This record gives sequence, structure tokens and C-alpha cells, in this order.
Amino acid sequence: MIKRKSHNLDEELLRRARRILGTTTETEAIHEALRAVLVGERIVDDLRSAGRPGIFRSKFVREMRRESKPS
Repeated sequence: MIKRKSHNLDEELLRRARRILGTTTETEAIHEALRAVLVGERIVDDLRSAGRPGIFRSKFVREMRRESKPS
């Protein structure tokens, strides 16, 4: 199901994401970025299940927080 939404997005972050992800539209970039978050969470869950908690989690969380703050 696709749902039309209206959001205020940081244009620079969106531009960077489109370039990195190789997408042609903003919608495609947002979908790919959301999928990447889900893949990252599965990786973290797998590492926890393998008995390797925290192998990169704290660094990853710090980087995500830094990236989410407006410059």
C-alpha cells in the first residue's frame, strides 16, 4: 500500500541520500533509506543473537544521532 504524505525534509540530506543510493526520485531515495534502516536493524539483531552485543551499536547510534541534528 502506498500512502501520500507531506513532510518537511532537509534538502541537503535528501540530495546526499539520492546520490549515495543512486536513486532518481526523492520518493525512491526515501524508500531505499527506510529499507537500509531495516537492514541495519536486522544486522544488529543478528549480532546480538550471535552473542556479540555492542560490536558496533554504540558507534552506529552516535553517528546516527549526529547525522540527525541540523547543522
